[in-house]
Amino acid sequence: MQIAIRQADAESVRCWLPLFLAYLDFYQVAQPAEACAAFLEQRLSKGEAVVFLAQDSAGVQGFALLYPGFSSLSLRPHWLLHDLFVAPASRGNGVARVLLQHCQAHVAALGGGLTLQTAHGNLNAQRLYEQSGFKLDSEFRVYEWSAG
Repeated sequence: MQIAIRQADAESVRCWLPLFLAYLDFYQVAQPAEACAAFLEQRLSKGEAVVFLAQDSAGVQGFALLYPGFSSLSLRPHWLLHDLFVAPASRGNGVARVLLQHCQAHVAALGGGLTLQTAHGNLNAQRLYEQSGFKLDSEFRVYEWSAG
């Protein structure tokens, strides 16, 4: 399988929206397709996210969505790899690894760091992240809060 990585733009959202919806299904989150498309298009058009698409001759097989931020501790950019998803039929073919390496290269070129999180039970993803040089955080706890 020959995989090419390209950066998505707001106009391309509709072509990979089915994968994004499958990602939400994987995490058992229901969102309307139109709301997802509008959200992604807005993030990309405003430069508030970077999305890399993995494609082969059959089309888009996976995506990685990064949100930019900064670290006050390191005084440099720090990115959040919020979403990484590969179509079920393409899993086990190295698509996730290629996407992850592309994200790492993107962040390295900018001189920053990269954080990601995954479900406790997603052992395949955890194995890939550890093989790719990510370390499980043992210093900080992650807390979440929502206004609504």
